[in-house]
Amino acid sequence: MEFTTEQQEHIDKLIAEKTTGLFTEEELNKRVTSEVDRRVESGIQKGLETQKTKWESDYKTKAQLSAEEVAKLEVKEQLDDIARREAEINTRSNTIDARDLLSSAEIPQEDYSKFMKLLISDNAEATKANVMDFIDTFNNTKKNIETEVKKKLSNIPAPKGDPEGEHKKPTGVQDFIQIASEGNIRKH
Repeated sequence: MEFTTEQQEHIDKLIAEKTTGLFTEEELNKRVTSEVDRRVESGIQKGLETQKTKWESDYKTKAQLSAEEVAKLEVKEQLDDIARREAEINTRSNTIDARDLLSSAEIPQEDYSKFMKLLISDNAEATKANVMDFIDTFNNTKKNIETEVKKKLSNIPAPKGDPEGEHKKPTGVQDFIQIASEGNIRKH
């Protein structure tokens, strides 16, 4: 479609009015990059300030202690770190053991996955006890539901009209005629 010069000028003017204040892709990318850089730098500075404060506090505390007390404090910090790591490793190991127990009990993962945080601790015996209780509860609940369903299904009466189960499916025109005559079905 071709426009006259006057129409093209009007279109260009409308486009200029509508795009005023909008950024080109390059300008937008520059602004986004600038903002991201500013926020990252701010986060780094805050982290450094926090660490600096912590280091200064540790230094002041250690400066007031004797060499023996500093050594004891460092050993205590290392032991605490080792204990934390050991608890993490035990929790991971117990998670694997719990999954093995649950899968060997043939409990579907979707039925126990939401309970894993509740079942697992860093203590192997406590985790095993929790998992075994869960398995027992799950199996008892499943058994009770199955029993109730069977009980309700056994109360459903047999279909009427064919008490002996001798009903045969009609196979041809003659069978339909016979069924129609037996059922007193009439053509209207």
